[in-house]
Amino acid sequence: MSQQGRSKGGTAASSLHPSAGLDQAIVAHRAGNLSDAERAYAVILKGSRTHPVALHMLGLLHAQRGQFADAEPLLKKAARVDPGNPNVLFNYANVLRALDKTDDALAWLAKTIALSPNFADAHLNRGAILMARQEFHGAIAEFDRAIAIAPSSGAFANRGSALRQLGQLDEARGCYQRAVELGPSDPQYHFALSELLTQMGREDEAIGALERTVALTKAFPFALSKLVASRRTRADWRNFERDQAALDEAVDTGVPVDPFIFFHASSSPARQLTCAKTYVANIAPERGAAISPTPSPASRLRVAYLSADFRNHAMAHLMAGVFEAHDRERFEVSAISYGPDDRSQMRDRLKTAFERFEDVSDLTDEDVVELIRRLGIEVLVDLGGFTAGARPKILARRPAPIQVNYLGFPGTMGASYIDYIMADRIVIPEAEREYYAEKVIYLPDSYLPTDARRPLLPDGPTRSAVGLRDDAFVYCAFNRTIKITPVLFDVWMRLLAKTAGSVLWLLDGDPIANGNLRHEAVARGIAAERIVFAPQVPANEHLARHRLADLYLDTLPYNGHTAASDALWAGLPVLTCLGTAFVGRVAASLLKAVGLPELVTTSLDDYEGLALRIAHDPELQTALRSKLAAQRSTWPLFDTVGMARHIETAFNEMWRWHCAGEAPASFAI
Repeated sequence: MSQQGRSKGGTAASSLHPSAGLDQAIVAHRAGNLSDAERAYAVILKGSRTHPVALHMLGLLHAQRGQFADAEPLLKKAARVDPGNPNVLFNYANVLRALDKTDDALAWLAKTIALSPNFADAHLNRGAILMARQEFHGAIAEFDRAIAIAPSSGAFANRGSALRQLGQLDEARGCYQRAVELGPSDPQYHFALSELLTQMGREDEAIGALERTVALTKAFPFALSKLVASRRTRADWRNFERDQAALDEAVDTGVPVDPFIFFHASSSPARQLTCAKTYVANIAPERGAAISPTPSPASRLRVAYLSADFRNHAMAHLMAGVFEAHDRERFEVSAISYGPDDRSQMRDRLKTAFERFEDVSDLTDEDVVELIRRLGIEVLVDLGGFTAGARPKILARRPAPIQVNYLGFPGTMGASYIDYIMADRIVIPEAEREYYAEKVIYLPDSYLPTDARRPLLPDGPTRSAVGLRDDAFVYCAFNRTIKITPVLFDVWMRLLAKTAGSVLWLLDGDPIANGNLRHEAVARGIAAERIVFAPQVPANEHLARHRLADLYLDTLPYNGHTAASDALWAGLPVLTCLGTAFVGRVAASLLKAVGLPELVTTSLDDYEGLALRIAHDPELQTALRSKLAAQRSTWPLFDTVGMARHIETAFNEMWRWHCAGEAPASFAI
């Protein structure tokens, strides 16, 4: 069983010495010969149906196999015939916990402790159950009792996790460090410490803890992907090629890797599917069948959007207008918000955009599932996927008959419980549908929504105010540092070398990332001051400053998505290179939908050549800006109402298909 629920039944069994047959069964069991042991226990129980040790050990055997439903009646009977054995009660409680019968599990663990007050693991498991129920103070009390009886890495690590949930980060750090001291060769404690240190903003220490985790085992779930992400976020490219090879190998060998991080590094849709499937199997496997509401032709279709990002966030800036444009006569539209309330103007706007805005941030996954079912939601649209703060376990319980992956996660979720992904024919070519676990809904233009109500300040800053020379040609690349690769940076530095007086305008990352990028520029023969960093500013000011740039340079293998949309909305032409996976094809989708396909290249050589041609041809620069200005209001990309109608047509079609009893299938709007 699990580390927190390890069996102590062997001790109880060996003390009885009931028969040679039982001894042989236990020897086989301990040796891992489960089939032989199972047959021997069955023979004993055939002769004595209430044999306490055989009942107990056969129940444990089923639990070892993950057959908890088979284990439960055996251990229940063992607890009834041997009620004074704390090991039996303890293992019965653990099986109840595995079956999500947590109230019963807590009760049986309490009985265990009543029989054996110094049973540390019983306190530890009670704490784990209470923590899962978000009863953190009660959990800490149980962990404290376990530590007082027998200090262990697991007890300190669990105490640290509970304190972290309560926001007591310094105290949590002390617990994790104690766990590492007691179990220095166990990678899970180094990894847990790294997660906390990242949350505390102690990046150097977090990277060190991740490096120790990976040094202990490259197969530890998610450690490698987080280490690679930390390095790339800082533009630390010293191990870039080795990191890439290690990531690919991890995915190929079934090591759990964070799909969102992997999508930043991978150009292979086949590997991305493998990565997502492995992630789902480890983090959020399917746990239930949908409860289908009874269709009523007179009622409006009940749609809910599920997200952590109903706030001042990129998703909200893209989708707000679509939410507002939904046809209230045909659709009843709800928001299920499990993220923070940032009390922003966007949050207030979103609250009025929906008929029902449910803040479920304090609810458990099970309670959210029950709410969605109680509301009778027919189409549930997940806007988070596997992005930061997402809760895919809600979807894994199948709260709605139709579940859709859209927008927040640009790729397959690899999950059997996600029926559809909304896309377009550029981001998912028909020939590549095999790499998506979902059926594909093809929207007619770009899949990416936009908000035509988003204001543009009439007057933005001057170049001198943001550190740009008036006579410079400004290449702009307002994508996050993690999207910048050495190969792409080589191209950008050659562009600076071949464009006199030019600069590269990047988003301001942390000081270490900025320093590394300038160092990389100098190593390629470019003066450090030709890399200019734009600090964080409010969204409307960020949009306005795009107009100071001359050409937006997109990234690869992960394009700009919201960032490219922002640039086009602000009137800045975007140059992209078409990638080989969803994440690398989004900018091409946007450019086609705004009538600028000539800015889509298919190789980095062509990308570099076209960038130079634009930089050296003022008339071409003017023509591209004029074309974008003229088509921004007439082409589909910024038609918010039109996008809402397309999405509604998709909702109706998938619901019609469902009501006809048909399995989900790909279709085009």
